[in-house]
Amino acid sequence: MPVEKTVLDNGLTIVSESMPWVRSVTMGFWYRVGSRDERPDQAGLAHFMEHMMFKGTPTMSALEVSEAFDALGAESNAFTSKECTCFYARFVDERLDDVLPLLADMVVYSSFRDEDIVTEREVVVEEIARSEDQPDDHVFELYMGELMPTHPLGRPVLGQRELVRAYQHADCRAFHDEHYHSGNLVVAAVGNIDHGRLVKKVQHALSGVRVGERRVRVKAVEAGRRSFVAQKRDIEQAHIVYGFPWYAAGDPFRFAGTTLAAILGGSMSSRLFQEVREKNGLAYTVMAGSNAYSDAGQFYVYCGTRPENLGKAMAIIRRELARIAEEPPTPEEVKRSCEVICGQLLLGVESTSDRMARIGRRETLGLPQTGVSELIERYRSVTPEDVRAVAERYLTASPTAAVISPYGEDEARSLVMG
Repeated sequence: MPVEKTVLDNGLTIVSESMPWVRSVTMGFWYRVGSRDERPDQAGLAHFMEHMMFKGTPTMSALEVSEAFDALGAESNAFTSKECTCFYARFVDERLDDVLPLLADMVVYSSFRDEDIVTEREVVVEEIARSEDQPDDHVFELYMGELMPTHPLGRPVLGQRELVRAYQHADCRAFHDEHYHSGNLVVAAVGNIDHGRLVKKVQHALSGVRVGERRVRVKAVEAGRRSFVAQKRDIEQAHIVYGFPWYAAGDPFRFAGTTLAAILGGSMSSRLFQEVREKNGLAYTVMAGSNAYSDAGQFYVYCGTRPENLGKAMAIIRRELARIAEEPPTPEEVKRSCEVICGQLLLGVESTSDRMARIGRRETLGLPQTGVSELIERYRSVTPEDVRAVAERYLTASPTAAVISPYGEDEARSLVMG
């Protein structure tokens, strides 16, 4: 079914996709605010706000909000990324009239009570500690900090302990007033739902949302990219992220670029998996991927390997990146990798949650809604030369790398960078 869209007079956008053969609905409130929209003294505030939205309204406590979702048999959660925040629920279709106003009440009328803020600050600090204790996660934060050291996109979404511990009611209220308004809001729903009925319900449930204009972001420009960062820890594995600046979301190169990442490290038959793991036994996990933001992007290879194997694994990774920029992959490789991508797309269309995430994110970032059949057609038209051209364009630049290992900076640099 096609994606239907309505923009209300106050700028609030509603998108939906009907799946009348299912009984579920997944609905998300997408706000165009993420960590990139924070000032330096607000680092982590968008994520902290995500937590605080569940902590109650003037008429409901945090426990009562949770009990209300449970009583409706609904799954509720939220996430914050670098460019958006999403509050969502998955529920049986007949519960729409109850879940929609509950979500609306939660995000529009959050109280930000002082006693809740005090507790939640410590919860988020624990989340930061957990992330830093997981080197396979934390190494990505180090990498982004080197790739974009002067731009908010390079900062961790979770923020910094000292800032999080200082947030007060006034900080939450001011941030909410600035960002959580009609122009920055997309309501996305997928499942057994009628668009016209959804629009009427949203108009009523969100009649109290503050009116505002869609936020216009300054284009991301990073002139200070750095090449290497190392963190020394007494751990059993070295964790490496090695990569390059990439294209932005919606770029014409994206089909060949996603195929390139899949060929290199997107499946068990990929080059890096075969060369690093299967043939040489140098890693349990090795993969390639990318993240595309509205005006910037990153390509990365991640590898976790024993410290004594770091140099060998990285030599293979650098070799394979250079090879694909010089020689086109075989038609068989391209076809196989494209089918992996297309299979994931087709499996995703059976999930109301996956489809809601796709249309919600695209609308929030201002990207056109593209049907799965069109996407599959575009991927299946990618040629070996398309893949090589993208590799030559992006993977031949000077790299940026981050490593967490038992080695000091100089030794780690020589092993990773060659």
